[in-house]
Amino acid sequence: MDDREFLKCELKRLNAMIGEAEARLGAHSVKPILMQHLFELEEERDAVLQQLSALSDGGGITGP
Repeated sequence: MDDREFLKCELKRLNAMIGEAEARLGAHSVKPILMQHLFELEEERDAVLQQLSALSDGGGITGP
C-alpha cells in the first residue's frame, strides 16, 4: 500500500469517527470533552487532507 492509499484509508476512518462523534452530541448541554474529541478528530482529518494535497501537487519535489 502506497502513501496515497494509506492516507485515503486514514481519511475514511477519520470521517467515520467524526460522524460517530457528531451523532453522540446532544442538541443541548454538550459536554466539553466530546467537543474537544471532535475538534481533535477534525484537526487530524485536516492534516491528512494536507498530506494528500501535497502528494497530489508533486509532494514538494524540486529540481529536474
